[in-house]
Amino acid sequence: MMRKIILHQKSLLVALLLIMSVFTIDTGLSASAPDNPMDRLQVAVDDILKILQSEELKGPEKKGERNQLVLNIVADMFDFKEMARSSLGQSWNTLTPEEKDTFVGLFTTLVEQRYIGKIDSYNNQKVLYKKQRVKGDNAMVYTAIVDKDLEIPIVYRLEKNKGKWLIYDLKIENVSLIVNYRRDFDSIIRKEQFAGLVEKITKQIEKSETSD
Repeated sequence: MMRKIILHQKSLLVALLLIMSVFTIDTGLSASAPDNPMDRLQVAVDDILKILQSEELKGPEKKGERNQLVLNIVADMFDFKEMARSSLGQSWNTLTPEEKDTFVGLFTTLVEQRYIGKIDSYNNQKVLYKKQRVKGDNAMVYTAIVDKDLEIPIVYRLEKNKGKWLIYDLKIENVSLIVNYRRDFDSIIRKEQFAGLVEKITKQIEKSETSD
């Protein structure tokens, strides 16, 4: 079991909520939004809520279609290659190009599964946008998820790549997602080498797929 790699229940719900506040669909509406991180996040909320609240996409028979729509947005907005690289730290430099490609694919699937696994937990939680700090092609956007009387601070780290803002890390209650992954991955690599990490992630992905 990858107990340390899997985010706990609260973090998974937060991760679901993050989907609503970080992604934008590549439509005319999104493209016309002001080109700064916070405004794009706000436009994205409406886009994702349309998916989650759509009557046509409700019900178990629409789960696959609903999930795929969200995954399409995820793939467009997260810089998974940079996230995968950062999650391995110095170990990334020891990998062959083929191993890097394999790991990026596994890491992407792992994170997507964590998000999609809790998509039905959405219950009208709200997103607050507080401030942003932009310096050149890097930005930090400060938000919070409000769930009843609980406010969970979320900070997004974004980088502009080819004219598009992409998320490469986020902090939940001041805890970095990438730092968490790096700590857990390092622990496995020290004991079982990179091959052991690949095996564990692969088994976790397969387990999630068969339990759907």
